[in-house]
Amino acid sequence: MDTQTPAADTSAPVDNDSVDINTVEFESTTLPETYKESAVGKYKTVGEVIKGYNEAQKLIGAKGVIVPGDNAKPEDIDKFYNTLGRPEKADGYKLDQIDNVHEKIRGNTDIEKNFRAMAHKHGLTQKQASAMYKDYVGGVSQGLTKSDADERAATEKASADLHQEWGADYDTNIARITKNIGKFGPDGAVEHYGKEGYGRDPIVLKTLANMTKNFAEDSFVKGDNLVPAGVSDAQKKLKDIMDDKAHPYWVSGKGHDEAVIEVRRLQEIITPNERKPRE
Repeated sequence: MDTQTPAADTSAPVDNDSVDINTVEFESTTLPETYKESAVGKYKTVGEVIKGYNEAQKLIGAKGVIVPGDNAKPEDIDKFYNTLGRPEKADGYKLDQIDNVHEKIRGNTDIEKNFRAMAHKHGLTQKQASAMYKDYVGGVSQGLTKSDADERAATEKASADLHQEWGADYDTNIARITKNIGKFGPDGAVEHYGKEGYGRDPIVLKTLANMTKNFAEDSFVKGDNLVPAGVSDAQKKLKDIMDDKAHPYWVSGKGHDEAVIEVRRLQEIITPNERKPRE
């Protein structure tokens, strides 16, 4: 009697709940070296490749990520950007404050507003926008800091040249310039002049020095006051008359009336609002 075991029926349906040793071995097969530089090179086994593929398909199916073509409609492009992680609106970006930025941009809300609009227009995700904003503001700040340093260096060099040009007159010229700014300028003019850097600009200093010099040449300096030349002459002539007791102004007779008129004229030049001639 033949007692051989009958061969397995390979046509029978496969039990999906059972584990096929051959399948397990296939999935655990190490990925060949030839795939290491390919898109699936990050996976170690065939099973990981399959699993990664399945996950990618699920993600694409869930997100509906389809890269818009060249002729895509604006709404399709917006949908694509939003799917990737762009906020619905520009003000949806959360931008961290950057420390130690240049004073000219510190607290400037327009920079944030404009950057949000630009980032949204170009489809940046929240993560991308946050990182780029930090680099952008940092770059602008560094540029301004360098510009300040360059300007300061140029001004210091020009100032040194001006020191050499003016020599011993440098301090005197600066004092006169500052004095005139305080005298003829509005309140706070001296502080503004120094704060804005004009006090270190050789061109400004030379201009003001020339103006001060020309003004002084046409004026009589008395104490802290600058008196126009006409007034200076009138003061001198009046003093001469007042000191000369033999002058017709003091003696009745020929020329007295003319002298009185002259004194009145000189007094009006000196103090136009105070007319007190001697009768």
